[in-house]
Amino acid sequence: MLQLRDFQNVCPDDLTAALALQVYNDLKRDERCGHLQPHYDDDLKVFYLRKEDTQAAYIPLIHTKGIHFSLVEAMQDKFGKNNIFLAIVDNTGNILYYQVTEGFSEKKF
Repeated sequence: MLQLRDFQNVCPDDLTAALALQVYNDLKRDERCGHLQPHYDDDLKVFYLRKEDTQAAYIPLIHTKGIHFSLVEAMQDKFGKNNIFLAIVDNTGNILYYQVTEGFSEKKF
C-alpha cells in the first residue's frame, strides 16, 4: 500500500501528490484498478497513476485547474484513444472520473 511519501518522490509538487494519494485510495477499492503505481512523464510534464499490466492512465486534477487539450491528445497518443481517465478532485473530496475517448476535441465556434 502506497503512502504520501511514495507520491511525493514522484510528483512535481505536494498538491499533485496529495491529489494522487486521494485518487489512489479511491481506486484501490476496485479490484480492476489494484496495484496502481505513480509515474511522472518528464516530456509531457504530467503525473499519472497506471496499473503496470494495462495501458490505462489516471490523471489526478484539481477542479479549479484547466485541462489542456494538447496534453490529453499527447496522452492519447502514448496510451491509446480510450485509456485516459481524468480524475477530477473537488474541494469536498469528491472525485469525478471521466474517460477520454476517441474524437475528444476542443469546442470550435
